[in-house]
Amino acid sequence: MVRSRLDVAASAFKSEAETLHNNFLSILADSACTGCRSAGFGEAILVARLQDEWSKFTRALVVASALGTKRTSGTQVRAIAGVKSPADAETLVRAASSCAATKQGSRYPIWHAPSFVIEVGNLLKLNNLAQLEITLGPSSVPRQITDFRNYFVHPGTGTRQKYEGLQSKLGMLNLEPEDLLHQLQAPGLPIFTSWVRELQQVADASTQ
Repeated sequence: MVRSRLDVAASAFKSEAETLHNNFLSILADSACTGCRSAGFGEAILVARLQDEWSKFTRALVVASALGTKRTSGTQVRAIAGVKSPADAETLVRAASSCAATKQGSRYPIWHAPSFVIEVGNLLKLNNLAQLEITLGPSSVPRQITDFRNYFVHPGTGTRQKYEGLQSKLGMLNLEPEDLLHQLQAPGLPIFTSWVRELQQVADASTQ
């Protein structure tokens, strides 16, 4: 039996991401530095919250797919063998995510990483795995957010090197995290805005 639609999970993420983006704009508008390109501590915290919301979405995506659901297009995603209830789906996802995390040398699920989500989907043999690979796999934004967040929350030599790599990829050097988020990217969007917009688009595409 189809129990939910994937677009419900996508809509929930998009709404939460939009709220974070509105908070970003509000902080920017209220800043004493309005008009300059320097972000404060509050804006940087929003990146960690965006990563958390993305993790919630990808996990919900996997659980719903395991349980049996519908794509936004209306096409049914068949439940995987042995899943008859949400509890069954949760049990299998926990077991599979533990295996995947161990393979990556981690003791905890890293749902914000597309490679992890795809690995769990492969272990579960999800019927919409190919769609997840096509839509989640190519995006570099989750990794960019991780490199930003890790250095901001856990500053150190290792996280600094990855953050500097992020700056290089973005074509921006010698900026601390508090200053990076307001920098503009084509087509003239602040980096935080561009991250939110891409993740919203990927969430939509992954449910098609």
